[in-house]
Amino acid sequence: MIFFIKPQYLALLFIIPLMIFVHISSIVGAKKRAVKFANFDAIKRVSGVEMFSKNLTILYLSIIIVVLLVFSISGMSFTKEVETSKVSFVLAIDSSRSMGATDIAPTRLDAAKIAAIDFLKMIPEKTRVGIISFAGTIVIEQEVTDETALLEKAINNIEVKTTGGTNALDALITSSNILINEDGKSIIFISDGNIDVNDLQSILDYSQKNNIVIHCLGVGTELGGEEEFGGFFKASEEGLKTMAEETGGKYYHVSNIEDFYSAMNDMIEITKKVAVFDMSFYLDLCAMILLFLTFFLINTRYRTLP
Repeated sequence: MIFFIKPQYLALLFIIPLMIFVHISSIVGAKKRAVKFANFDAIKRVSGVEMFSKNLTILYLSIIIVVLLVFSISGMSFTKEVETSKVSFVLAIDSSRSMGATDIAPTRLDAAKIAAIDFLKMIPEKTRVGIISFAGTIVIEQEVTDETALLEKAINNIEVKTTGGTNALDALITSSNILINEDGKSIIFISDGNIDVNDLQSILDYSQKNNIVIHCLGVGTELGGEEEFGGFFKASEEGLKTMAEETGGKYYHVSNIEDFYSAMNDMIEITKKVAVFDMSFYLDLCAMILLFLTFFLINTRYRTLP
C-alpha cells in the first residue's frame, strides 16, 4: 500500500496546470515573433535545429520532475509484507537511574536486559540488530549485526547510570543513524518514560520528517519502585504512548517479565506482516536524472538560436 507521510504537500501539484499554461503561451508567442523572419526554412537549414518544434518532450519531462519532487517531500512510502529476517532492529534501552527501581524484579533494567536477550532468540537467524543505551548520554553498545554473541555481550554490559536524565531525542537520532543503510527498519524503545515535553515534540518532528516508526515498551508498575540509592520512581507512560501513536508504532505497558515476552513476540508478528519503505531517495534520484536529461536536450536537440 502506498501512502504519504505529509500529504498536505501534495497541493504543490497544482503547479502543473500553471506550467502547462506558461509553456503553451510561450510557444504561441514564439510563433507570432517568427513572422519577422523572411526565410524561416533557410534559418532552419543553417542552424540544424527546429526553432519552433511542436514536440512537447521538455514539458512532459518537467511535469514528471515536479511530480517526483512533490511526492518526495510528501514522504511517499509503501508498506510491504516481509519476513522478520529482512527487517533490521535497534533496541534502545533506557539506562537512567530510574531503571534501577525494583518494582519489576530484579530491577527494571535487568528485566529489560533479560527480555532483550530472549528477543534475540525469538527472531529468525541472520536478523540484523543494533543495541544502544541512553541516559544523559547515548552509548552505541553494538552496531547493527547478525552476530548473536556480540549482541548478547553488548546487552549484558549495560549498567544503570546514576547521573544525567533521559535523553530520548538523541537516543532516537542515534538509532535512526545506525539503521540508515538497512532496508526494513524498526526501533524498539524500552524506557520508564519521564521524557521532557520539549524533547517529545522534537522527537515527533524528527520521526515524521524521517519516516520513523517507534514501538515503545513502558517499563514500571503504577505503584512505582525504589532503587538502590533510595530514590523512588514511578513509570511515566504518556510520553511513550504519544511517541508510539504519533509515529505509527505500538505501545506496550510492561509491569512484569511476562509482559516483556508478550510485547516482544507481538512486535515480531507485526514486523513479519508489514514493513515501511521510504521512497524519497529513489524519487529524488529519478528527478535528478530527468533534470540532467532535460538540460541536455535543451542545449542540444531542442536548443534555439540566440
